[in-house]
Amino acid sequence: METEKVAAGAQFVDAMASAELASGAQRAVNVNGRSILLCRVGGEVHALANLCPHAHQPLEGGAIEGGAIRCPRHGACFDLASGASLNGVTRTAVRTFAVRERAGRIEVDAPRANVGYFPDFSQDA
Repeated sequence: METEKVAAGAQFVDAMASAELASGAQRAVNVNGRSILLCRVGGEVHALANLCPHAHQPLEGGAIEGGAIRCPRHGACFDLASGASLNGVTRTAVRTFAVRERAGRIEVDAPRANVGYFPDFSQDA
């Protein structure tokens, strides 16, 4: 039986078919105007902002090792589950989003993106 922690007011949006994200794979998807990077590690799916807070470049394509992703540009490393920075390249965490699998689909709780040029790195926006 799968246990799911869902925050009050969560609004999950369909992102992609579960079968399209193999173990060890990653895929950038658009959810509510946000580029979200989905990564499957050890049977678990993680969702994080597809933007390195250090280099302001996509995390997509970065190496996934032991529950972490390394930015392909400058090597900043982030925990997939919490978004925490794991090395000295940056102290800023990458934003994570609640994710679940239902009826063969991956769904993400990502609020609609703010309109504007600069990305929002805040954890509570």
